[in-house]
Amino acid sequence: MRLRSRITLLFLIGIFAAGSTALGYYYYYVYTPPLEAAERFMSAMETGDEESLRQSIVIGVGLDSTKLREAAESDIKVLLTENFQRGRILDQRKREGKTRDFDYLVYREPDGRVYALVVTRIGEAYRVVIPERPMSSRHRYLWEYAWTN
Repeated sequence: MRLRSRITLLFLIGIFAAGSTALGYYYYYVYTPPLEAAERFMSAMETGDEESLRQSIVIGVGLDSTKLREAAESDIKVLLTENFQRGRILDQRKREGKTRDFDYLVYREPDGRVYALVVTRIGEAYRVVIPERPMSSRHRYLWEYAWTN
């Protein structure tokens, strides 16, 4: 191999290594925390663990509102009385609000209907945002979601 070919090959390997590192950083620090919050929420719903559920949710008046509150005992009881079947997260979209960012996790229920599971950062942890007034006719923890491309 000539010197020029070796330098070009080493340059390409360096570009791929830097790109892989950047993608790994993005996945670990940006993409994963909202998914972990959704996983904690779904596990708490499946097991009926009130304390874990209390730590993984926050009640929101609306997505553009700054009003988020801790879940009351009655909110926890209502959530746990619903029939919960774990769905799948299909996609993640970030929405910038007036005061905070929200991650829309496109959530497909076992029957195929698509909703949004909304997650936001509260302090150092991500938590699932439960609407104060039910947005979905099926489950209180889901938000209506319209597909847009």
